[in-house]
Amino acid sequence: MGSVLKVREVGDPILSTICKKVDIQNIDESIIEIIEDMKETLNFTGGFGIAAPQIGVNKRIVVIQVKKDRCTYQDCEDIPTTVMINPVWRNLSEATYIEYEGCLSVPSIRGKVERYHDIEVTYYNEHGEKITKQVHGFTARDIQHECDHLDGIVFLERVNMHNGFATKEMINKYNLKEGL
Repeated sequence: MGSVLKVREVGDPILSTICKKVDIQNIDESIIEIIEDMKETLNFTGGFGIAAPQIGVNKRIVVIQVKKDRCTYQDCEDIPTTVMINPVWRNLSEATYIEYEGCLSVPSIRGKVERYHDIEVTYYNEHGEKITKQVHGFTARDIQHECDHLDGIVFLERVNMHNGFATKEMINKYNLKEGL
């Protein structure tokens, strides 16, 4: 069982670091421990995803998990706890949409970010098995957001609208469909 670790916040240098690949042939106890810590930290925070640099680890590992009943995005679906090692994605179409995003590393700000609606993601699970799947809507957004962390990008860098930010407390007031 893992430990709940402190989530690194914007300004921490690790959040702007391009993370190192995990050697898939050598997924050892230290990698499993990182994964367990990520799962515990994600469960504790109630977030929908976490990337290794957010707990101070320079590895290309993401854990996502969504409970539809806790998600306010329109196209949420339940996603069981999913470990993605060395994930890569590609867009399946040019269709994008803009929606507010939040981040465990930016606790009080939300921002409007444009993301691809349909992607294909390829990754390895904690058993070293290669998995490729197509995902859409919020799941695609979640994966793109977490993969950005692996490349040293925080969502704040993706906001390019002059009115693209809102505080966590005021998000519902500003989350009007027109202008998104």
